[in-house]
Formats: sequence, structure tokens, C-alpha cells
Amino acid sequence: MTQVDEREALAPRTILEHAELLHFTHPDGPLPQAGRPYPDEDRYRALPRTERPTVESNQAIVDLVTSAYRAEPSPARARFPLAEALRSVVVPSRGHGPLLEAVASFDPRWRHRVGRHLACTGTERGQVLVGLILLAGAAGPDDVLPVRLLGLLGRHFGESAIRVLRQIPGTADDLIWLAERSDPMNHARAVEALCALADPATFAWLLREGVRPDGPSVVHARAVAETVDLPALLNVDALMARCPSSTDSDGKVPFLCSGEIVAQVGRVLTVLMGREAGSAELRRYAGAGAVLAGFTSAAGRMLPDLDRYAMVVSVLADLYAGQAATLGLPVGELTAMRAALEGLLDEPAWAAVRADAGQSADPMVSRRARWALATRIACRQTPLPAGSATAEETEMTRPDSGRSTFAIRVHVGDPGLTGGVETRVFIDGRPIILEAFDKGPSEQPEYLLGPEHRLRAADEPHEVRLAEADCTEGCCGALYVTVERRGGEVVWRDWRDPDRTGVDLPVFRFAAADYDAEVHRAENDHSWEWPDRTVARLLRARLRAEPDLLGRWDCDLGWISTGPRDCGQVQVSYLHPRRPALDDEPWLQFVAVLDVPPGEPDAVADVLVRQLAETDPRRPEWLSGGSAEAAEALGFDWPPARRR
Repeated sequence: MTQVDEREALAPRTILEHAELLHFTHPDGPLPQAGRPYPDEDRYRALPRTERPTVESNQAIVDLVTSAYRAEPSPARARFPLAEALRSVVVPSRGHGPLLEAVASFDPRWRHRVGRHLACTGTERGQVLVGLILLAGAAGPDDVLPVRLLGLLGRHFGESAIRVLRQIPGTADDLIWLAERSDPMNHARAVEALCALADPATFAWLLREGVRPDGPSVVHARAVAETVDLPALLNVDALMARCPSSTDSDGKVPFLCSGEIVAQVGRVLTVLMGREAGSAELRRYAGAGAVLAGFTSAAGRMLPDLDRYAMVVSVLADLYAGQAATLGLPVGELTAMRAALEGLLDEPAWAAVRADAGQSADPMVSRRARWALATRIACRQTPLPAGSATAEETEMTRPDSGRSTFAIRVHVGDPGLTGGVETRVFIDGRPIILEAFDKGPSEQPEYLLGPEHRLRAADEPHEVRLAEADCTEGCCGALYVTVERRGGEVVWRDWRDPDRTGVDLPVFRFAAADYDAEVHRAENDHSWEWPDRTVARLLRARLRAEPDLLGRWDCDLGWISTGPRDCGQVQVSYLHPRRPALDDEPWLQFVAVLDVPPGEPDAVADVLVRQLAETDPRRPEWLSGGSAEAAEALGFDWPPARRR
């Protein structure tokens, strides 16, 4: 054969062969570029398409498959006219509900025969996708191998492949195999499927690998916790039953075995506490109280390191002012758990972990050490309800003449995870926003305590948004309150959530002098900030005070952001042109990613202002929003990656 013939003979002829070849060369992890380009790349690009699937386009595919079924209802027919028909349409990789519903009533023998043919011999991605959809609920053990290989091509086939596998008995190991070789989104889908199967043989893997704190699988943390039964894992007898061959001569649970399990439980627990898993997942978890008690008593079995030190600090902070503090646990139980974790962190081996981390040259390691120290100090300064604190603290939180106490604290999460920042409001020692709203975090301090002074009280009533749903207010609501000054009192009244009728909170009255003093203190307290956040605040103030700094480039300032994990960087967004005259006037968004040099925050902010103001900030590499048409109209090149 010629070299051309040899290449053609070796080239994959079907998408399944393509997946098999890539897996052969990359057997242990996700495929490079998610397996793209596929063999049908050129033909696929030439097909007519819309930006997003529509009801009409989905219905057209349903009609196409239904017509093929009605034309050849006999399972013995050998022709596959559907394969040819699918060559000329785009089948979306998501949103298959209408087609799944339509084929559910089809003869399963027809679905299996046609589905396997399309999935295994398809040369076009539309053929393979429809094949996997037909196989869902009709596939058998012989289909597992090709389906899981196709699942490696995660962007187009992962979701459908997982749907097929979860309906075939005995495929838990195959779902784990695919999860370990999938992108984060399909890993999360496989975890969801494994939780639904609830096969005890998978529990160890689910506990160890099911929740990745930096990936979408965090939304399944509660399902993992319920499936593996976290409280039982912290029970000594349960640990001995799981590790019988590792007990010593006295029958004691081995330290390493139990300590590692405690650490794995703690990792799931801290994800449940975080807003990334869903804003009230710990409160929705029936075993929350039991797992908190179990973790607190078992935490000392862990070998200390920085991750585990930060884990214990996160649990401690939640017991003071997070979801754990709103579970309604007995006051004595809460106090005992806080004291136990404080005592553990003060033990020499644990204290040395934080001390060593604080001297690290790694910016993230040293930042986590500073965060841990600051969070422990903040825990001791947390307002607590009367009867749950020391005598001195109780005196501070006792209501006076029917008036409530008011306090503000800024909470910063572990920067080693996602490190969310939010403003927590305490009324009579209760974290009132956490208690009243479970669909999203409290607003950030820059919003409530920034230059707009939203929490200040005036004679004219004004409404303040205290929290917003993760998915935006328009989707799942927000928490509002009206703030008003009445003589010597400040009143919080008319609580509301646009997504539901009635918020079950009363009118609160505060002594105006005390309220004003607390708001003033909080607005001027930046001790919670880390250096990059301080620079971002100063940069924001400077650019807002001098709008012409960006205005000279016909740009308007948008948001300025830096997260706890953005070591040494600040992001600045701005729109061009400065003030579009009409709704349909073209516009572009730029996001400058600026390195934060070492130095005093004020001087560093001046350096960054000069970077933005003295050279044109409308750089192609910072172009992040708008449209190709707007870019062309305004004289810019739209990034090629966005054209696909």
C-alpha cells in the first residue's frame, strides 16, 4: 500500500473507533481536548445550525426518529434508513428530554438493535447521539464496553453514555471507570448516578473521590453524604467492621485507617457547609447534627497537616456563625463542640502546622495560614445568643427595653477551596440572614458596607438587598429588608423575598446610637481583607472618583474583583463605548487581568491605575463580552475561539 493508503487504513472510520484509539494511547485519564477533533469534524461544521437548540429543532429530530420507527416497526428488519437521515441534521449534545420521552414507548428490541447500530457504526456525531438515546433503558451487558468508550468523548456523549450505563444492572464499576477518566462535569454526572444506584461496593470510592471541592460534583455532596452514611463512618464499631484485618492485638481501630476516614468525612462536611454545594445543604442533610458530633469527637484521630487544620477551622467557624449554628442544636452541645475543636487546634502538633505554614514561601500556603489565624480570632468575637456564651458575652447580647442588638461580621472562606466572602448580620446574636434565606449567600461587604452606605439608616426609608440566590434574584429570589430611622431608634421591617410570599421575620428595633456605631465600625474595618483585596478596593475607589481615567479611552468601569485564590492578580472589567446611546448600539466588554506587584497597597493601586490609564486598555486579549458583529462595527477582531 502507499503511505496514503496506509494512513486511510489506520484512520478511525467510526466515532467509536476514534474513542477506542484515543483510549489506547491515553488509558488512565481524560482524553486530550476531550477527544476532539472527531472524524466528522469537517462535515459537522458544514451542517446548518442555530446558536442554541430550539423547540422546533428538537421536535424535528423527534419526528425524524418517530418516522423511522413507524416505517420499520419489526425488530427483525435489517435496514437502517435512520442512519442516513441523521447525516443531514445537527443533534444537540444536551436537552434530550423530548426524544427520550418519545422513544420510551418504542419496542425495546427495535431501540436496542437500531441504537447499537447507530452508536457502534456511526461516523457522524448525530448518529451516535441518537443511538445512545435509543439504548437508554434498552441496553444490556454486551453494550457496556462500547458505551463507556463513547463516554470518554465527554463533551458530546458523556451525559448520554452515563444515562445508558446507570440503567444496566451491575455497571457501578463501569461508572467509576468512566468517572475517573472524565472531565469534571461528567465526573459529577457519574457520581449522581452512583448515588442513585447506592451499591455498597462503591461507597469507599464515593467518599474518597465523589466530591471534588473545585468541581461541579460539589452539588452532589449531600447525596454522597446520605448514600455512604457519614455518621456511621465516624462510629468506632463501624470503622472496626470496615477494617477488621487492620486492628491491632488489642482490637483497637488503627490510627491511620480511622484517621483517613475522618479526614474524608471532614472534606465532605466542609463542602456541605460551603455555599458552592448549595446554600443550605448542611441544613437539608438529616444527619448534620450526628456527623458534626462524630467529626468533633473523632478529629483528633487525623494526622495534622495544613488541609486538615483548615478543615477543622472551617467546621469551627460554621459552628459559631454558619449553617451549623442554625440547626437548632442544644446550646450545651454547640459549646462543647466549639471547645473541643479549639482545644485540638491548640495542641502542639496542630499548632505547629499553622506556624510552619505561615513561614512558607508558597503564597497560597502562607495565605491559608493567615486566614486560619484570622478566622479563629473572628470566631471568638462572634456575637452569640443570650445563654450560649460566657457571662461577659451574654451581657453584650442581652436585649434592652425591647430593642435588639445588632452586629456585623465579614466571613471569609478557606482560600484553599473557593474562599467565598460574605457579610453576616447578627440580630440578638442570631445569624439572621442565614436563618431566613437558604438559596444564596449574603451580599459581599463591598456591596453592603461600601461607598453606597446601604446599611446606614436615614429618616427616609430605603430597601436593602441582604442576600441573593446563587442563580440570580430573577430565578430563585433574594432577601430584602426596609431600613428606617425613627427618632432614637433604627427599624428593620417589611422583610421580603420576591420569589415567595411572606418572610417569617418580625420588625426589629435597635438603639440608633448603637446601630450607627456598629455600621460605622464595619464600614471602616478592613482587617478581614488580604493584600490583593485591599488593592482592589483602593483601585475601585480611584477609578470611580476619576471616571475620565478610563473615559479617555471611551470606556466605563464595570466590576473589580479578586478572590482568595487569585494570588497576585486583580481583574477589572469595563465597557466600550463609554455610554451607548441606543439599546441596539454595539458594545464590547473587556476584562483586564492585572498582576499585583509587591508593595504598600496605596502605591500598588497607583501603579495599576497607570497601567490602565496610560496605555489603551482595549486589548484583544482582554476582550471578553459582546458579539462578533459589535467587534467588527467598533474596529476590533473577535477572538477566533468564540466563533465556534
